[in-house]
Order: sequence, then structure tokens, then C-alpha cells
Amino acid sequence: MHDDFLPPNEPPSLISAEQLLHLLENGWLSLPIAESLQTQIIQLSKEVSQYFDRSDEDKKRLYPASQGTENGFYFVAGEKEYVTFRRCVGAVPELERQVGRVWLEIASLLHRVLCDIARSCDIAASAWDQLLYDSLELPKSSESLDTTTTLLRLFRYYPSGGFAAQHVDIGLLTLCVGDGKGLQVLDTSQQPPEWRDVEGPTLLVGETVKVLSQGMIRAGAHRVQPNENGRASTVFTLRPSLKDTIDLSAFGFEGRLEAKQLWSAIKGSKVNINATKEIREQMKAKRDARMAKGKAGSEDCSTTLSEE
Repeated sequence: MHDDFLPPNEPPSLISAEQLLHLLENGWLSLPIAESLQTQIIQLSKEVSQYFDRSDEDKKRLYPASQGTENGFYFVAGEKEYVTFRRCVGAVPELERQVGRVWLEIASLLHRVLCDIARSCDIAASAWDQLLYDSLELPKSSESLDTTTTLLRLFRYYPSGGFAAQHVDIGLLTLCVGDGKGLQVLDTSQQPPEWRDVEGPTLLVGETVKVLSQGMIRAGAHRVQPNENGRASTVFTLRPSLKDTIDLSAFGFEGRLEAKQLWSAIKGSKVNINATKEIREQMKAKRDARMAKGKAGSEDCSTTLSEE
């Protein structure tokens, strides 16, 4: 085949150069999504609304909480309730079928964005593949909980409830789709930076991308403010697979690193803002103590991979 007719080695760009620059500098982007995906998310919202209307006992029985707040149904009194999907359970079949459809479409979308990010940082688009094993569709096996950290989380925020302090996500990329005001992003293009309300689909860069890009990309700072009417939100977070080691040379470093080691270091430096206030305070205290203890001479892989 003549070279002029060879297929491209990488997918074409999904977002414009202007959008990409905004994403890299701010860590977030208002991202219009295809009508087909919007329709799937609306249908998912209807399905999960029926689930949330069940009794608390029923919701806990169908999707019992596990791994802290990382899987199943969770309730924060006076603030919100949410259910997190990490795999197919079979408890509410139609709900999970719709979760699978939305998972597949958003994961594909975010994978394309990662390819665009890679090109901007002079990284091969294929560099991300080693982090996406078993993550691009809803896993079927319970064994996946040990290695697949990607999740889809569905929120119901109560009227005038649902506060979350400023934070960044720990994964690769997150797509948030809500039905009203509540999510705010930090606009660093303004001086001083300003908080901005967002209502449409919003893309957020996570800490893992920041670390692997050697700090070239900002992680998207955001927070949640109460909405007097309450609101619903669909959040899909594409996170690294923990199944294999990471070839760091693909990102401009040297050697290889266990994915679990990188993930533990990044996760250990954050506080889970979806837990209750008491648990958040306990986690913050433990984190601060750990960081103070290891501040000098730490061998934490997040320090090894930092700009320093």
C-alpha cells in the first residue's frame, strides 16, 4: 500500500487546539457531548431515580456499601445519597444495563481526550493503554474490584444540601453531567483565580494525569455548592488499572513502576470528600500526620515522579 493511503497511527483529534489549551492550563473544560450520549445519560437518570425512590433498607440490600465509599449505596444525612458502580452485580438489571451503556460511551470519549492530551505533551497516544486494562467497559467479575478502579457514580443531592470542599480527583479524567447548578470549577485564567458555576457536561483532569505528565497539565480544582432545589448528577471517573506495571519511559521517566504503588501514593495524599464529615476529618488528620512524618527523605513514588 502506498504511504499516502496508510491509516493513521492514532485517532484524529477530538477537541480543538483552543479547548485543549484551556484544559491543560485550567484542568477542566466545558465539553459538549454527542446527542446519543446525552440521551443515554437522561435514560440512566430515570432508571436511578426509581432506585433512589426505594426504601433505604432496599437500597442498601441491593447495592451494599463496600470498600469505604468506593462501591455500592452510600448516604450522607442531610446532604446526599449516591450509588457507585465498579462492576456488574445483577441486582437491578435494567439499571445496570443502562450503566453499562453509559460507561462504554463515556470511557471511549475520555480515552480519545487522553490521546489529545498525549499529543500535546509529546507522548505517544498508546502510552495510556497500559493504564486502561479492563476499564473501558463495565466489568463483569467481582475480582475486578482488586484491579479496576474506574467507577460510575450517580448522585441525588438534597435541596440545600451536598457541599463538598475544594479538591481534585485522583484518577485520569472525570466527566460530570448534572441537571442544575452545584458544581463549581476554579478558573485559573483569572487573576486572582475565580470560582465559576458550570451546568453542562464538564471534563476534569485528575491527579494521575498531572503526575504522569510531569506537571505539564493542571489537575482540575472543583467543589460542590448546595442547590436550593436539589439536583442529580452523573459522574464517570476513568482511573488507572492496577493490573500491571507502568512503563514509565512512555511518559518521559525511566524504569517501571507497579501501578498499585503509584495509585496508593496518589490516593493516600487525598481526603475522601464523599464520606461523612466525621470520617473526612479523621482521614485529613491521618493524612497530615503521615505527610509530616515522611516529609524529609520520603521515598513515596509521588515524590519520585514530581516536578522536583
